[in-house]
Amino acid sequence: MICDNRLLKCASVVSGKGIVCDVGTDHAYLPVYLLENGICTKAIAGDIADGPLEAASATVKKAGLEDKIDVVKSDGLKNISPEGITDVVMAGMGAETISEIIAAAPWLENGVNLVLQPMTKEPYLRKWLYENGYSIVKEEAVSDGDRIYTVINAVFDGFRMTVSDTFAETGMFDLSNEESLKYIKKHVTKLNNVSAGIRRSGKEDTAALDKMIGFIESVSEGRQKITVGDIYDEINRVAPFRTQDDWDNSGLLVGDRDTEVTGIITALDITHETIGETIAKKANLIVSHHPVIFRPLKHLSMSDPAVRLVANGISAICVHTPLDKAVHGINDMIADMISREFSVSDTRTPMISEEPGSDDGDGRIIEIKEDMSAEEMARRLGKMFGGGPVRFAPGMKKIRKVAICSGSGGSLLSVVSKNNCDAYITGDVKHDVWLSAVSDGITLFDCGHFYTERMSAEYLAKLLKTAAPGVNVETAVTCTDVVRCIL
Repeated sequence: MICDNRLLKCASVVSGKGIVCDVGTDHAYLPVYLLENGICTKAIAGDIADGPLEAASATVKKAGLEDKIDVVKSDGLKNISPEGITDVVMAGMGAETISEIIAAAPWLENGVNLVLQPMTKEPYLRKWLYENGYSIVKEEAVSDGDRIYTVINAVFDGFRMTVSDTFAETGMFDLSNEESLKYIKKHVTKLNNVSAGIRRSGKEDTAALDKMIGFIESVSEGRQKITVGDIYDEINRVAPFRTQDDWDNSGLLVGDRDTEVTGIITALDITHETIGETIAKKANLIVSHHPVIFRPLKHLSMSDPAVRLVANGISAICVHTPLDKAVHGINDMIADMISREFSVSDTRTPMISEEPGSDDGDGRIIEIKEDMSAEEMARRLGKMFGGGPVRFAPGMKKIRKVAICSGSGGSLLSVVSKNNCDAYITGDVKHDVWLSAVSDGITLFDCGHFYTERMSAEYLAKLLKTAAPGVNVETAVTCTDVVRCIL
């Protein structure tokens, strides 16, 4: 089977691990090609219209693959059984249609490899994917005739975020690839035409748009260097540093804004092991959740991680309480994890502390609709957070209204009680807090400081990959729990 360049590029992104579903199939050309070249074990050719389905059936029959390809009438994925499907391809549709199909199929969140080739509104699709917990693994451009398309490879990782307009316009392209540069330059031409039209109308200021266009052009031409200041500004966009608690020390704690970034390591804590890993990987910026300088340094020693950073020319940006509080920040991440693990209501509310000296800022309150014991919930929380130890004290209420605060949130128990919550999930619980929870009849879960915040490193890496084209961004493998338990 001969496919055009566009479908061949889609085929190159298929995982090769099992069953492929081609949504809106084009004569079943792609499924037949995949089977004939051993790229999948079975395929489904789906479409909502009878004409394309008849053409698909004819193609499958001609190829003698009736036992390997099922032709199914389906509106998107509504009539498709998810059993065994490893890849879903949606090619030749508008971005809004693609997003609607994904939203209607929550089973795609279970590790399904998505191959998406939007015909229109690519920036809309990129933003939608990240807002809904998907990541773009890679993006490749392909020319076909006088048109150039993008093929997006995406997977669900659960980290929701609002990406910048710049990333939405340019995507996750490899800038060393000629086709990718061709796509970006063509898109820049389109954006310049939009800017010129706005200026002619005289209705809006184009300064922000023109600045973005200039940045995209300079990056694509290799003139734009990513600086520590650029990374700081991107983090500040999603988790404003001005929102930090008075006792916190978030921000650019080591280094200078104008330093060019050669590589980024993200971590929960900046330890000597993390610094060693950063040096080995030739990176010069660590972005962490916990501040590397928390209390004033009255003596400088190489035993202090901050001093070692300076000695090795490594900058550090730390985003602590701003990331706890942020929309899609750590407490929202935990709420999302609970929503996937338990049956919950669709609403959540902030747990705003008005008390001075609160530990990690705003938490969240979520409603659980399942009936379960404290023991069962503790087991499921332990699995959800990655297998760490969970301590708990059963309360006297049926668990429905649950409060969440990442890190060390014991001091917020009074706020939890005032909000009439039945249970509280946090970490680093002190003895007196356990006693108060039992007295108030609240089920209290201590899931550990490390385990309730370690996802911050992955979140930051995902965010910064969208903001630093051409810069290697990795989560520290040395970001581990230093505590050991014996039962």
